[in-house]
Amino acid sequence: MSRSWGERIFDISNSLLLILLSLATLYPFLYVLIASLSDPAWVVQVRGLLWYPKGLNFEAYSMVFKNPAIMTGYLNTILYVILGTSLNILMTSLGAYALSRQDVMWKNPVMFMIVFTMFFSGGLIPTYLLINDLGMVDTRWALLIPTAMSAYNLIIMRTAFQGVPISLEESAKLDGANDFTILFRVILPLSMPVVAVMVLFYGVAHWNAWFSALIYLRTRDLYPLQLILREI
Repeated sequence: MSRSWGERIFDISNSLLLILLSLATLYPFLYVLIASLSDPAWVVQVRGLLWYPKGLNFEAYSMVFKNPAIMTGYLNTILYVILGTSLNILMTSLGAYALSRQDVMWKNPVMFMIVFTMFFSGGLIPTYLLINDLGMVDTRWALLIPTAMSAYNLIIMRTAFQGVPISLEESAKLDGANDFTILFRVILPLSMPVVAVMVLFYGVAHWNAWFSALIYLRTRDLYPLQLILREI
């Protein structure tokens, strides 16, 4: 199809705008990288943008990695992200599948109670007392179990599961499939875009989390990187 000059000008302008926005988003990361590789005295004197490193040195990196807590924090954070996100996806998928089926009893009252938690919670002190009574204080489980499922993400995944045609579920049942087979071999493969979004949401939340570690952890070997950086 032939395109008019107005459409071409719009596409070019739109592309240039998106490129400029991308550069504006990426430059702060480039600035930090250039500053970390430059002479600190020169960085302090510069006013404005940095486009290249001056006085190339890796002293900042050597000083950072001399601190053993940095590497321990990195490993802990990666572990929390992998385990936490895997648990989140599993629990959210199971809950969303159950609440998206038409023949599940009491699903509306259960959904109401889940939504209720989005607006009202017990607060920090009751939550801490609960985690303490469960014996999870100063353990990795304190960062994984209490956040195993998000009500907001559950609603998103439930809505996506409801969009899968019911005929596929009925066909799978005729072939002898149970609910777990339907979920993991029919529903989830057809809902991979929303699963990818959930992995992103949960993964970023675990990577940035530090308050739960501050409240529940006492052993420094369990600290995530974010808590180590907060101390520094």
